[in-house]
Amino acid sequence: MSRFPSPTLADRIDNRIQELDDGFVRLGDEDTPFTLREGGDPLEQAQQLHSEREESERERDEESNEPVTRALSEWRENMMELDFPFVDTIPIDEQRRRANRVAELATEEGYVDSVTRDVTFEDETVRGKYWRGVNLIEIGTDSDDFPGFRTGIVLAHEVGHAFYDAWSPDSGIEEHPRLFRMPDEKEQARRLSERLYGPMIETDGPFVDYRKGSDEELAAAVFASRIIEPMAAQRIAPDAVRRLENIFGDLSKNLF
Repeated sequence: MSRFPSPTLADRIDNRIQELDDGFVRLGDEDTPFTLREGGDPLEQAQQLHSEREESERERDEESNEPVTRALSEWRENMMELDFPFVDTIPIDEQRRRANRVAELATEEGYVDSVTRDVTFEDETVRGKYWRGVNLIEIGTDSDDFPGFRTGIVLAHEVGHAFYDAWSPDSGIEEHPRLFRMPDEKEQARRLSERLYGPMIETDGPFVDYRKGSDEELAAAVFASRIIEPMAAQRIAPDAVRRLENIFGDLSKNLF
């Protein structure tokens, strides 16, 4: 009996990508600031409307991520309570600055020895790695990728691994859940992970990564969200964020 090869992880991720009628491309079925890219005429109109606002109002609006809508009329009626993708969400440059700050803090306090950027990974689904034991972070991202896979989120995620390792140095990604002990905490952590990276899927190979929902990977995702978009993280996953803060707060008073 012949066997067809199973689809690779990259293929199954690609199968989740949708081209929407308004010019946006989405990873999965949920609109978030991290699972959308590109955009057509509505995006251009929203950018024009945003540019006409008072500068102080624009800056204040861009400091945090609110619920996202792709409906221009809905957003226009309530710009401070809603966000239009890539218009009044937290800018990519600011996401990178926030991640760099926490990476510098992790380096200063000895949780990370060094960060190497512009790495080319053999596995096309990998954007970053934390090397346990040598405390090295490697980053290899593409500026055209979905925002959840760009430098800010990826770097913050890998720093999250470093702090998780410091909290539980003997743990591995195949260990039983240790940080998120309550069902609500784990469900909220999964919600934040899918907000950043799209829907979880089963993975190939010997390891179980964030897409299967390991405790360490969920912790890294919550950490990344807490660093990049603290207000949204606390709104969407209050129990998971509180648990994370209680654990990692002991490692660094300045972390959160």
